[in-house]
Formats: sequence, structure tokens, C-alpha cells
Amino acid sequence: MTDADLIAAHDREAQNTMVGTSYYVDELDRRSRERATDAANRLANRSFWLAVSSTILSAVATVAAVLALIIR
Repeated sequence: MTDADLIAAHDREAQNTMVGTSYYVDELDRRSRERATDAANRLANRSFWLAVSSTILSAVATVAAVLALIIR
């Protein structure tokens, strides 16, 4: 069931009752938190690989600088 379907189902149920519609809101909240967690995990993973590549490039630059001093 998509988020739009859940919202529509909640709206239909909320017209007829005051109790028992929190399931839909809770489900939308859970899905929202799940998407936010996935996005945070992707960002952390990309940040990790950015740090790894920066470290490797720094090492390469250091080696090139040392070689430039030795060859000179």
C-alpha cells in the first residue's frame, strides 16, 4: 500500500470514527522514519568512501612531493 493509499484510507475511516485511526498515522510515521534512516545510512556510507578516497589521494600527493624533493 502506498503512502497516498494509506492517507486516503485514513481519511475515509476518520469520517466515521474518532477511535482506531491512529494505525494509519503510525504506519506513515514508521515509513517516514524508515526512509530517513535509509537516507542517513546512504550518506554515512558515501562519507566513509569520500574519506577513504581523500586519504588515498593525500598519500599519493605525499609520495609525489617526496619524489619531487629526491629527484631534484
